[in-house]
Amino acid sequence: MKLYHGSAFLFDNFSLNDAGEGTGLKFGYGVYLTESEASAVHYSQPRGLKPMPNHYLYTVEIPELTSDNHLVSAKPVPESIVARVEQQLGVKAPDAVKSAGKEFRKWIGTTQTGAKKAGYEEEKRAAEFLDGLGVIYNVWPQAQSKPDGLKNIAVFNASRVQIVKREAIEIELQAKKWVLKNRMEI
Repeated sequence: MKLYHGSAFLFDNFSLNDAGEGTGLKFGYGVYLTESEASAVHYSQPRGLKPMPNHYLYTVEIPELTSDNHLVSAKPVPESIVARVEQQLGVKAPDAVKSAGKEFRKWIGTTQTGAKKAGYEEEKRAAEFLDGLGVIYNVWPQAQSKPDGLKNIAVFNASRVQIVKREAIEIELQAKKWVLKNRMEI
């Protein structure tokens, strides 16, 4: 599956050492990717920082989505995933958390740590736990108004993301959105 990632930094491999520092962990712990090249270009400029001097667009490949290898943020969790998680944790998931991947992921993290609310550590623990069970992605729509449109994906394990192309890009701000001005493969 081909996806994109925008960054102000040039690198050869993805790492989760700085997870959450660019856009936070709103959609969980992982490498954030998108089916939209335009979104990746926009996110090559970190929010809240002065314009960075360099920007890069990564074209990447990840294993295909299957019915039981990912959570969808706002959709019910497949029973096959619920069963694997409950068996491994040794506890039954409350019905309320099974109705949305986001809530299920947070429940896993807080169940593991004992925290009342999911923060960085809980998101990281949930991602590592799910990846170990073969649930390797968290998926959400690029536009909430188009739930079946382009997708964004958080990959729980950086080693699953393979870079197939790197480009140095120039961007410019148009109508409060960073857009592609020029590109050069590197």
